[in-house]
Amino acid sequence: MSRKPLEGFVALVTGGSRGVGKGVAIGLAESGATVIVTARTRKSGTAEWPGSLDETIAEIVEAGGNGFGLECDHSNDLAVQDVFTHIQRDHGGLDLLVNNVFAAPNVMPINVPFWKVPVSVWDLMHSVGLRSHFVASQHAVPLMLGRQRPLIVNTSSGGGIRYTFNVPFGVQKAGVDRMARDMAHELKPFGIAAVSIWPGYIKSEKLAAQPDRVPPALAKLIAERGETPVFVGRAVAALANDPRVMEKTGHILLASELAGEYGFTDVDGRVPPAPSRDPAPLSVFKPAGSDAP
Repeated sequence: MSRKPLEGFVALVTGGSRGVGKGVAIGLAESGATVIVTARTRKSGTAEWPGSLDETIAEIVEAGGNGFGLECDHSNDLAVQDVFTHIQRDHGGLDLLVNNVFAAPNVMPINVPFWKVPVSVWDLMHSVGLRSHFVASQHAVPLMLGRQRPLIVNTSSGGGIRYTFNVPFGVQKAGVDRMARDMAHELKPFGIAAVSIWPGYIKSEKLAAQPDRVPPALAKLIAERGETPVFVGRAVAALANDPRVMEKTGHILLASELAGEYGFTDVDGRVPPAPSRDPAPLSVFKPAGSDAP
């Protein structure tokens, strides 16, 4: 049996019980990586919040990788520190960090003016989804020094450049993109690459369980142009296997564009269309029920 390209490669994917994180973990496993996954849910999730660590680890093993699940609340810095202590002790270092964990409100405010959005929505998304990426990256870098081609990947979206859902959401995504760029500047002398990656329209378990989570127009786009989370995982695996990945450090990368470069496809054999880099708002902002503040 031929050796897989990422055998011996140690990766950490935060927030991997469902969605993009789970897909990234499976994509890395297909290439033979050892994948450590963090999440708060160990056992099978509810119908409303499907997915769990145990399910992700089972699919990692089925895909041909080695999987380890660590329960972690990324709003707790001591819990995050314990994750990296575990990685150092049991794996001796880290080749790839995928900052993916994200805490969304149970009901996402969509086209709600910012002065009516609860401050708790800002705090939630910027604590677990921006601050958490900074903390994890701080712990990861010492474990990456001296590795062959170490890489930090922040998962983000076009919400970083165009109005999407609400103000806190867009600022969070912009922060994730900017963090990758500025970290890349400081990490370059140490040979560590840092990038931000945008999936397209994701066909997630949460959307399948709660189809009314997004406006009908967006649901239609996902149905017509959507991609599976594993497609993003194959993009990350291709980056991790690229000996010239430092040429991409500091960049915002789109999974579909990487597919054209590296030659991978989604699970159904197709390459989904790339999301737009156009900064025009995703939708025209019209406060529900009134044009007045």
